[in-house]
Amino acid sequence: MRRTAAVASAVTVLVPLLLAGASTASAAATGSLTVRTLDRSGKAVYAQVAVYNTKTYDFRYIEGNKKASLPNGSYELATSFVGGNSEDAVVGGHSVQVSGATTTTFDGRKGRAVKVSLSPAPGSGYDHTVSAAVCASDNSPATMSISADSGDLYAIPNSSSAYELSYGTTYQPRSTTGGDFWLASATHTRGVPSGVSATLKKSGLTTLKVSARSGPDSGQARFSFNGGSTGGDDCSSSMNILDFQRDLPNSFGVHVPAGQWEVMQDSHDLIYDGFHKYAAGKTTSLSLGHAVWGPGGKLPYTWYHQLYFGGDNPFADPKFTGGGVLASGTLKLTHAGKTLYKHDFTPSTELDPHPRIPGSGWYMLTETAHRTGLPSGSLSTSSSLSLHFYADAGKNQQIRDYITRFWPEALNSRNQAAAGSTTTVDLGMQRLGTGDSTIGRLSDSVKSVRAWYTTDNGAHWNATTAKLSGGKWTIAVHNPTSGPGRVGLRSTVTDTHGDSSTTTVYNAYAVS
Repeated sequence: MRRTAAVASAVTVLVPLLLAGASTASAAATGSLTVRTLDRSGKAVYAQVAVYNTKTYDFRYIEGNKKASLPNGSYELATSFVGGNSEDAVVGGHSVQVSGATTTTFDGRKGRAVKVSLSPAPGSGYDHTVSAAVCASDNSPATMSISADSGDLYAIPNSSSAYELSYGTTYQPRSTTGGDFWLASATHTRGVPSGVSATLKKSGLTTLKVSARSGPDSGQARFSFNGGSTGGDDCSSSMNILDFQRDLPNSFGVHVPAGQWEVMQDSHDLIYDGFHKYAAGKTTSLSLGHAVWGPGGKLPYTWYHQLYFGGDNPFADPKFTGGGVLASGTLKLTHAGKTLYKHDFTPSTELDPHPRIPGSGWYMLTETAHRTGLPSGSLSTSSSLSLHFYADAGKNQQIRDYITRFWPEALNSRNQAAAGSTTTVDLGMQRLGTGDSTIGRLSDSVKSVRAWYTTDNGAHWNATTAKLSGGKWTIAVHNPTSGPGRVGLRSTVTDTHGDSSTTTVYNAYAVS
């Protein structure tokens, strides 16, 4: 679902995306359909109407109160709209048989109130909104939803079991600097009821405690929490959407229905980490924007004498590894002293190279990158990754090697360490698989780890001992005795087969 602003700020309309692969209605239409959309006073108002042919599976959107050419046939319809008073919101769905010139009506005067609350109530200081979605069953794309202030939402009843109604409630704090967020939802199947008065229990919610740091990113960020489908019920997922903005750094709690959720932060760059399952009554801590953003892609692999570079991300958040980071740089592959591939990339470049390699042997892949358009004082500004590896050109398999993920401990919410202190940095040995069972993986283990840090942006590098304890590699960094300052990190990992990798991040964390 996509959230778009309606006519009034008090109402939000959620418009579904056109399904991938869905075709438009046949150009050889032999009939027409006019869908009248009337608000709570009986006045015709603008609306989008989702129109789905149940026989041909054609799908399109048409405008209310306008004649649209359509082939004769059976259709499922869904719509949502704002009343002429810019307050009342109406949602509805029903089926219609188009035969020649056909007219049907969504009459807001027939709508019944949708009232949803949370128990126990969060208390004062919250804006309380209610949402509803009418969905046709059997995976039909005929779905429309809308949100409004509590007391301003109405659903037009429909007894047909081909439709269902999902509804939800959201409590957002009026304060822009603190307070938790609450969202709860439910679904009524086999028709749209004649009114809803529901009290949803907090016991069915899960809690996400979010700590969003600044440094790699800064300023105002948009946070999005998107719920996945539960048990094949896609209608409920249209209710499970929460978006808001907060200034970085920030900490807050989000209470949402148990199930699959994807969390995203979008400021200068976008970070996310896919869907994860969260249980009712449980609390999960999420750290976003923690230092250090650095190389975090999957290792390259060979495929029929070609080398695929894997999922390339030179500035991945250590926990929320997905996202789109604005970066420029150079990617270079060499073998036996010859350059096989070199490419300078920009933020608009989509990197998917797979150069042919001449045979089995030792190769060097080097990537240098820097983030663009950053505010002054940003962290994780430049990175590099060098992979020295043996590739068997005749086999479809991933190379050996490790990518170091740096995790400095005990930093504050701005990813700063105190001047004169010593920071312990965890060295995560990342060796992610491709996720493709046709690409083999080779056994490997770490032979040695060397590490360095810089306090002058790489003019001088200070060696520090990498220690292994309890299966975890760490280093100790002696921070400058006065701030402000920046610390850069570098690590070289050699495996038992002779492959080696060097990972570097400049301005990895700050010193204050």
